[in-house]
This record gives sequence, structure tokens and C-alpha cells, in this order.
Amino acid sequence: MYSIRLVVFAILLCVTCGFSRYIETQTVNLICKMLPCNPPEMLVGKFCAAMEDNDVNGDGRVDGTDIGADLLNYNFDDDPCIVEEWEVVARWTCRYGYSKEYGAYMYKQFDVNQNGRVTAGDFITLNFTNADFLMAQYTRFKNAYCGDPKNRESPVDKMQCDEVDKLKPADIKCT
Repeated sequence: MYSIRLVVFAILLCVTCGFSRYIETQTVNLICKMLPCNPPEMLVGKFCAAMEDNDVNGDGRVDGTDIGADLLNYNFDDDPCIVEEWEVVARWTCRYGYSKEYGAYMYKQFDVNQNGRVTAGDFITLNFTNADFLMAQYTRFKNAYCGDPKNRESPVDKMQCDEVDKLKPADIKCT
């Protein structure tokens, strides 16, 4: 009898977890359909869009205050204080045109203090010139993300990683 209960519990747990991931995926897909998504086609455009979005006050620097303000663009669940993984995935796929896998990767990068929650406080100490922020976008995507072969499996990642492989630092300019 105990083993039957254990099996039923395991099945329910697996179904619930799988259903939860399904719901998150459907939510991301729905948000992307509702938002005016028009991501840049080329990677340099994606890097530049991220830089522009994150220099909220237009002073030529991306700092923690700017990023904290930009995080409001990630608020799809009416909780502006905490950013959930599915919100980052929705924003990075819709606004920038990256894969869902890269959006999930970025969520992990956003949790700077590694407490399992992404808030504006995770970015408080960041302070880049726009040029440095732009180069950080390129370097992170090329080396940290595309440098790992497992991150080249989705069709979007394969195409974008092949594109970044052809780019050189001198190519990363916003005009």
C-alpha cells in the first residue's frame, strides 16, 4: 500500500512540474503575441537595443539605477519588485529576438547575488560606459554563451552563435 502511495505521489509531482513548465511556456508565447515584438534581425542591433534600453536616462552610462528602471519593462505579472524567469524569457525573446534558452541563461546572470530572486538590488553596483556595456553584451554572448556547445542546439541559437562567430570587436558599433 505504501509503495502505491509513493508511486501516485511521484506521478502527481512529475505531472504538476511538467504542467507548470507548460503553463510558463504558454504564458511566454501569449505575451510575445500580445506585445509589439519587432526585434532587430542582426546581433549588433540586438546588442545596441539592449544598450539603449539600459541607458534609461541617456547619460552615456549604464548603471544600477538605469537597469532598475529598465526592469519595469519586464513586469508582466503586476509585481514590479521581483522579476521571474518567464518574464526575462518573454522580454529577451520578444524585444531582442533571442532564444528562450538564452532568456533563461540571462535570468541566471541577472541574479547577481545568487539568492534565487531577481530584483533591482542585484544591479545596484553596476556602472558601465555605453561602449563597455555594448562590448559586455558581445563578449557574454560570444564567449560565455556560445562558447558552450550545448548552447548551440536550438535553431535560433545555432544561427545567432554562427553569426557572432563571424563578428569581431571592431564590428560592435551602434550608429
